[in-house]
Amino acid sequence: MEEKDLLQEQYGFLLQGYRDTGASRVLETDQGLYYMYAVPAGYKYKNKFIERVRNHLNQQQDIKMLKLVKTVGGQAHFISDEQLFYLYRGVREGEQEDPHFAAGQSLAQFHQATSTFTGDKLFMPYSSLGNWPSMWRKKLRHYNEYRDELDEENVELTSMDEFLLTSYTYVHQLGEIAVQYLQAAGYDKVVKETAGLGKVAYQNFDQGYMLWNEKDARLIGGEWNWVLDMRARDVGQWIKAETKRSEWNDEFVASFIAGYNSVSELLPGEYAVIYGLLLYPGRFLRLVEAYKELPIEERQEVNVEAWQKQLEDELAHMEEGLRKYPHLVEKRYGVSIPQIDWLWRQIDEEAASIRNEEADR
Repeated sequence: MEEKDLLQEQYGFLLQGYRDTGASRVLETDQGLYYMYAVPAGYKYKNKFIERVRNHLNQQQDIKMLKLVKTVGGQAHFISDEQLFYLYRGVREGEQEDPHFAAGQSLAQFHQATSTFTGDKLFMPYSSLGNWPSMWRKKLRHYNEYRDELDEENVELTSMDEFLLTSYTYVHQLGEIAVQYLQAAGYDKVVKETAGLGKVAYQNFDQGYMLWNEKDARLIGGEWNWVLDMRARDVGQWIKAETKRSEWNDEFVASFIAGYNSVSELLPGEYAVIYGLLLYPGRFLRLVEAYKELPIEERQEVNVEAWQKQLEDELAHMEEGLRKYPHLVEKRYGVSIPQIDWLWRQIDEEAASIRNEEADR
């Protein structure tokens, strides 16, 4: 069943159109607007965690949730093709004079509201706090194992496989550098220093989680995307998502951070942890995993050019940001983060090598 038919069956409306806004998809129906979010189907087991956080937020005056819409069968979500979908009722949205500042400000207020959340020890399966280095190394090991599989003599390579082999060294080194940088920047210490400043974060923070209605009331959504982690995660993921969407822009990033700091100032050590997250090619590795999980016959049929462009964009969009972020942080906030000037030469050489090999094909 097509997604349109499935949504109409599950919610009883007629879908007339939609538009994507970062984290969510805005559905235009005969019954008004809805915001739709999607997560992996396995997230359905997070319902007790979500309920606990929701109840906590309901006690906070400045944080209000969007209204969750149940299916015609009375369920809070539905599952299709290994994805969990959930909808909120749309609102008449108000425009913010500086949307980047407002997004940072709202994110900080969300984190601040979760700083007193209790019971987090009961939900450790949904926690990434303190585990970034081990998680990143695990992803890199999987990437390495996949490269080894492709290197076997009896494996017939697709054009996509050849591209992944060509880019392997660059991506793997970037990931390793990110882990080393994180540890050198005192990640473990920062985790402890910020433990009381916010306990709940988003899987991948982006536009669409923080909204304002026409009365300028702040509303949030995305509950099945909640995890237990440090607040620097959301700041770094927003920078990544915004850079992919609009290219690197000093003013956008500075305005977002300024909005955040207007509520709760980031600690000096957090700026370096955020930089470690910017270095890590997490979205690239997730795309590789998604490709790897495809049945062999489906791999043969993928739009190689589209996949390659998506993968290349994940790397290219952050290159300027990786150079400019340390200078922005020092100029605007007086924070000097660890420098790794040798990294640029290494990355540039690898990138040039990849481009040359692609040109020769």
